[in-house]
Amino acid sequence: MPLTSTEAKRLGLSMYFTGVPCKNDHVTSRYASSAECFFCRKDKNQSVAVKEKQAAWSKNNHEQKLKIAKERYERNKVWQHLRGRTRWVAHKEKVTESTNRWLDNNIGMRAFYANKRRSAKKYRTPAWANLDAIKTIYANCPEGYHVDHVIPLQGKNVSGFHIESNLQYLSASENSKKFNKYQIT
Repeated sequence: MPLTSTEAKRLGLSMYFTGVPCKNDHVTSRYASSAECFFCRKDKNQSVAVKEKQAAWSKNNHEQKLKIAKERYERNKVWQHLRGRTRWVAHKEKVTESTNRWLDNNIGMRAFYANKRRSAKKYRTPAWANLDAIKTIYANCPEGYHVDHVIPLQGKNVSGFHIESNLQYLSASENSKKFNKYQIT
């Protein structure tokens, strides 16, 4: 770790370590942008005045806040995905409860997504599709598995048909991971 803020900035790092205590006797890393130690900044950011100022800024700059959040997400997409996945594994019941509460409180949105899905199936089922074969595939789905579309009906880059040759059985976890992506094997 660099010993000066200048060296840290030159290396493109946000922190440096001098080993010298700050004015509050913290011996820790300091920010290159302000020379504040990690703990002093943490204390400052937790103060009521700072929180009120941040809340006021957020309220008055909603569009800019959304733009900043989107840029941060794009820069850290892999980390955000991993963080969400880790949260899900660690707090499965709590996340499920939260999701179910959202669904209960947003019945209109729930209906919207269900209708969107139903419509996608309807419009992607051609006249020549073998509906009996499709029904048989759904009826014979093994316990703990989902019927999945190999080429998704609502994919980002490609959309498939709702036909028997585009259906497969996937475990619930595999289907959740796949979502609406087309995986070339």
